[in-house]
Amino acid sequence: MKYFWKNSAAISARLAAAPEVLVTLDFDGTLAALAETPRRARLKPEFKAALKTLAAAPGVSVFILSGRALKNVRALVGLRNIYYGGNHGIEIQGPGFAWRDAGAAKTRGLVAGIAADIQERFPAGTGVLVENKIFSASVHYRNLKAAYSRGFFSRMKVLMSAQSGTLHWRSGHKVFELLPQDAAHKGNAVTRLAARLGRPLCVAVGDDLTDEDMFSALAARGISIRVGRKAGSKAAYFLSGQAEVLRLLRFITTSRE
Repeated sequence: MKYFWKNSAAISARLAAAPEVLVTLDFDGTLAALAETPRRARLKPEFKAALKTLAAAPGVSVFILSGRALKNVRALVGLRNIYYGGNHGIEIQGPGFAWRDAGAAKTRGLVAGIAADIQERFPAGTGVLVENKIFSASVHYRNLKAAYSRGFFSRMKVLMSAQSGTLHWRSGHKVFELLPQDAAHKGNAVTRLAARLGRPLCVAVGDDLTDEDMFSALAARGISIRVGRKAGSKAAYFLSGQAEVLRLLRFITTSRE
């Protein structure tokens, strides 16, 4: 991985030369700083303003692609005329385009059952937060209390080791994600929207394990940027932290102008 700002001149030239650009951004940990709970996450006004300006730049499409439910991420960003992806790409909506993974929709009952089981075993007082996002579920343990730690990880180990051809688990920042097996992921979502838009130059920015799917999808033909350096990441470039994303948004806008 290379530090983005040491290579910004070459990247700016590439952005300026492309007829069309699709900028895809994760939300939590990328556009918004990681919060104690998902409900506390907020998009700062300066980030929202920079996104709005970027979306109005010549030949630029903006795609906010999150693990959150589609309705939730749309409400948090609150901008029209951009694209949104929820549940890691299982559902996409934007100007003239709406898509949902039909296979993933069939697993809603299983996802709800497992989410309810975990919530019953580890209610709010334990520090575990379970989000049923309809097509996937998140089990957050950032605030897990020490007294419940052993029981929680033992239960998660049992759930994650269970063989299933329908659902699977992934790990992230203090979270376990329950997803439909073979469902669309962030890499699929980027390539699907890019095909719809006529295959523009793709820029992808993210900070978590699920963002590696879009970094892999853009290998050698897009611009992939990780928030925070991490060994083994498929991203070509990295930013030192989430605060630099604001500078990046403004940089892309300036390059296009």
